[in-house]
Amino acid sequence: MNRLCAGVLVAGVLAIGLFVSIDLSTHSIAPLRLNHTSLSVRDSGAVNAVSAILFDYRALDTLGEATVILMTASVVAFLTPRAKATMLAVRLSSIVLYGVVLLLPFITILGVAVMAHGHVSPGGGFTGGVIVATSTVFYAVVYSAGGQQSYVIAPGTNKIIENTAMASFLGVGLVGLGLGGSFLANAATGIPLGEPGALLSAGTIPVLNLVSGVKVGVGLGIIVMSLFLE
Repeated sequence: MNRLCAGVLVAGVLAIGLFVSIDLSTHSIAPLRLNHTSLSVRDSGAVNAVSAILFDYRALDTLGEATVILMTASVVAFLTPRAKATMLAVRLSSIVLYGVVLLLPFITILGVAVMAHGHVSPGGGFTGGVIVATSTVFYAVVYSAGGQQSYVIAPGTNKIIENTAMASFLGVGLVGLGLGGSFLANAATGIPLGEPGALLSAGTIPVLNLVSGVKVGVGLGIIVMSLFLE
């Protein structure tokens, strides 16, 4: 029931966002060219043109992509059985156990760094989220033994984090609307863009990078672990 309510809430907010969005005919992004990245710097403050496009020029489309992952994680977690899986019931060797202990902190830090610096360097929320999801799945697979599943975060808490991240993405969009711009607007709302290239710059783009990274990382972790339990 909670997942159904979350899905209805997300769908409703998406519908509202579509209705209140700006008139696309008067805000064309046709002048943007891959060899004119200065346009993305001027309009969004992001040095990484990919992040500028994903979280500024077409942020509503990015919201749709994040919604697909949210719905997929909810459906997979709901439909897969709760029986113990044999592939997670075998204790691995000490070499694997200690090797994962050494590697996981570096993998996790890399994922967070990619999310946090997505507006000033290659990477971003989706890439960083996948990296973080990889570390949590590694831990769950390696440290599950005897039919007892191990998680970095409890499955119920994972869903709360994912839903909170999705709501935060929507909240940033509503902030743009409340400041007199459009849903998920950035510079058009008057939000300071800062100095291009600085970590604290690009308006709302860094926030959207982080919340989308958390949402993608947790969502993919839920999907993979739910399939492991089948």
